[in-house]
Amino acid sequence: MINAATLRGYRATTYAVTLPDQALLGLRLDEPSPQADAFLRRMNANSITCLNAWNPRSRHLPVTRNMAAHQRLRHDLASRGLITLPHLGVPDRHGWRPEPGFAVLDLETEKAIALAERYGQFGIVQYRYGGAAELVLSRHALR
Repeated sequence: MINAATLRGYRATTYAVTLPDQALLGLRLDEPSPQADAFLRRMNANSITCLNAWNPRSRHLPVTRNMAAHQRLRHDLASRGLITLPHLGVPDRHGWRPEPGFAVLDLETEKAIALAERYGQFGIVQYRYGGAAELVLSRHALR
């Protein structure tokens, strides 16, 4: 189950997406993003979903295990033919380390949560055109 400190950590993180032109797009929970809206318009897409495979259930694992899970997630996304971009969760807090992941265009929420659960994650960050970035919790966060 997710604890309050972890939730605060998610809220104190910038979800940085590297766009195809190498510009950075920073998403913050509960904040709109005109930059994300412009990017989604250019890509003819409706949403960006950030997910990763690092530190399942917020338990720190060795870098080698995290990288292996990251590569498995990369393969899972590629095998589905999804448009993915590099993503880095950059925490405001000292003591939390950035975690790499993937920003996926137009990934359905249910499929994103299923992937998050497969990799032991508490949730995903999803931004929909014209809205605000939101944290969508998985079953791992609720039990």
